[in-house]
Amino acid sequence: MASAAFHISTILRPSVLAFGAVLAALLTITSLVRDRDDQHYLERRYADVGKILSAAIDPRFQNKADEITRVAERLVVIGAIRGGGLYDGSGHEQQVFGERIETSFNAVMRTGRTVFRPAGSSKADFYYPPEASLTPFHIFLRVDVGEITSLETVRDERAVAIAFGGGAAAAVITEFVMMMMVWWPLRRVRAGVEAMLHDPASADRGQPLKAWGGEVGKLTFAFECLRSMLADVWRTRVMVADTIIESSPFAVLQINTDGHPFFANPSCARLFGRDILRTNEVSPLMFRDVTSGARLGLKAYVETNKSGIRPVEFPTPNGPKQALMASLVLGSETRAPVNVLVGVDISAIYGARIAAEAALKSGMDEVARSTTRTFEYKQMLEACLALMGGGKKGHEHVQVAAFAREWIDTAVEAGAVQLSEVGGEDPEVSGGTDNLRAVVRFAAFAAYTQLGTLPIDMKVEVKGIDFETAGLQIQARAAAGAKGPCVADTNLALAALKASIARVDGQLSEVEKDENGTVFVRVILRGAAERVHTAMKSKTAE
Repeated sequence: MASAAFHISTILRPSVLAFGAVLAALLTITSLVRDRDDQHYLERRYADVGKILSAAIDPRFQNKADEITRVAERLVVIGAIRGGGLYDGSGHEQQVFGERIETSFNAVMRTGRTVFRPAGSSKADFYYPPEASLTPFHIFLRVDVGEITSLETVRDERAVAIAFGGGAAAAVITEFVMMMMVWWPLRRVRAGVEAMLHDPASADRGQPLKAWGGEVGKLTFAFECLRSMLADVWRTRVMVADTIIESSPFAVLQINTDGHPFFANPSCARLFGRDILRTNEVSPLMFRDVTSGARLGLKAYVETNKSGIRPVEFPTPNGPKQALMASLVLGSETRAPVNVLVGVDISAIYGARIAAEAALKSGMDEVARSTTRTFEYKQMLEACLALMGGGKKGHEHVQVAAFAREWIDTAVEAGAVQLSEVGGEDPEVSGGTDNLRAVVRFAAFAAYTQLGTLPIDMKVEVKGIDFETAGLQIQARAAAGAKGPCVADTNLALAALKASIARVDGQLSEVEKDENGTVFVRVILRGAAERVHTAMKSKTAE
């Protein structure tokens, strides 16, 4: 059965309102009718008393005050009137008979009324002007109207009884109508809602709900459609989805707008190693974005990543774990959107990836070291060949900066040189092309071996000293983030450099290392102008 509060709010309240409305309407109508009835009664009474007075006065003596007074006194005796008075045209009282009137002559002249009855009084004062009484006097008569007072009392009692009866009838009819058209359909709707909340899958059990027309009928029909649709969706989708989520190997975590989790499937507990719903308040779950390294709580994470898949790391009782976490927002346009996180454990894959990356890095470092070692071995082999043979060759005018660039490019590819610069005037020098090339290469190699670390930063400058000589300077220093030692033989590099310099009639100026660890190798070569000067001297001697 419906509760008493439901009956009072839905049925009794409209009935009480209907009772009050009908009662007020009937009382208002009764009041208006009573006022009009009183007015009509007094008008008829005024006319009747006037006719009686006119009939009682002898037309032969109607101009005499005594005659009129005598007639009026007889009317008082027989009870037709209670009293009254005569006034002349100037308003002076001429005669009084019976009870005195309460109305003054001035009040009559000022208002122009002919009937005066104080509220609630059983007597009234009637005024008959000369043209109405056909006399030269202003006649005032006091008349008993108690009969109308009695009638008013009876009428008012009946009117109140009728009003209460009509209100009660309206209330009963209203309650009956509300019971049939509102209470009964809403009672069935309420029972249906309770059953739907208890078991949504069985919401459409029983006969369809029916109701009369109107808004309640439309509401009942709409609710019937709603519960049928809900039951169908619940059986075909919600229960299926719930079964899939409960048995899913993927962790499913639902979070409200405040950042508090309110649902987690069994896989979620296995992934995080604890019951998130019970322990999150004590130990909040924290994610570390593997890509960016940012650490975020649940609320901050779902606000930052409303969609997409990201690798995250989080602590567990058994150590940190990694997972791919997909996030999405359900009902973003509603009042209570839900954030859903779906995660899968990738700890093994992530560990294998880290190991593979480490192995790849180690392999790449080994390849880089092997490449550098191969470069150094080639340079030492080239130095050995330079020491074993070769002599002076014909003199040519050659610019040697290109030889330095060639050697540096090879060293950069091998990872021996990181930053490089070749500058200076690059004047032409005298000597065989192969020998000059060897001088430049071994000067750079000697600076490289003197430094003893790799990779290095190298700067090469070729400048003219005077018309007969030019200078080659190699400057080398350890590059930022130097990784390892150089294994090339320093003595072998210097020996090959000296042998190559001797073939071009040059001079090794110095090989030094300053307090900052920078190595300088300086070589003096014969300039092209020196060869021209020597040729001119030999021609003059001939």
